[in-house]
Amino acid sequence: MKPVPIRVINLVERADRREQIAAQFQRLGISAYGFFEAVDGRVQPGHPLFRRYDPAARERLRGPGRGLKGSQLGCYASHYLLWEECAALGEPLVVVEDDAILLDNFPVFLQHARELAGLWPLVWLHDNDKRGRDPTLVVGRIGPFELHKKLKTHYRTVAYLINPQGARDLLRYSRTWIYPVDDAMCRFYDHGVESIQICPHCVTHDNDSVSDITGPEASAPLSLRDILRRESIKAVDQMRRLVHNLRFRLRYRRSRP
Repeated sequence: MKPVPIRVINLVERADRREQIAAQFQRLGISAYGFFEAVDGRVQPGHPLFRRYDPAARERLRGPGRGLKGSQLGCYASHYLLWEECAALGEPLVVVEDDAILLDNFPVFLQHARELAGLWPLVWLHDNDKRGRDPTLVVGRIGPFELHKKLKTHYRTVAYLINPQGARDLLRYSRTWIYPVDDAMCRFYDHGVESIQICPHCVTHDNDSVSDITGPEASAPLSLRDILRRESIKAVDQMRRLVHNLRFRLRYRRSRP
């Protein structure tokens, strides 16, 4: 079976990360991968894709002074361009960020990648490392991997498998950018691309590596009006997610033999 192409997102100046992840692929005996030159929003502020960003909508959502940073826009653009590639190729892609740590079972995942991509549009390969409740629904098994439908969210975009339909749906949803790319991808109740995670995961994040994207959060205090608006938007999102998940559970139960 033809292997699923692998794209590693990497900033051109981060040769150190290219070397580190290339060594991991070599250790695992994987040669069918390629590097994708990431968009660096810090040095490319005029990138044409950034016109999709709506700062006014972002301010209404999060309050003043909490817009997306150039590095976040560059990250979104990099993933967006790979979704375009996936849709144009008409075949799935494995997308990996260069600060990923590939676990020993990553080659096993690759053996099942096409089968997974035929079932689900988006499959997360890393665990959710954000603290807090992480509810899931088990929706099947392929090989040694249990498939979990994420009922809430998933943190980071360290590594995932995406199929052409998932890529087209995310591209359609991303006509306007308001959220960071990982938040946008996890809004399954908006775009319909379900988030599925494999367990055990086959990739983890290098927490010792300094992020090229994140930075200090805005510290300006919010007005009471901004706080109330944020909480109202959050409550609406939670209700829409709850309704979506209830409908998913019903469809899933009906589809089971």
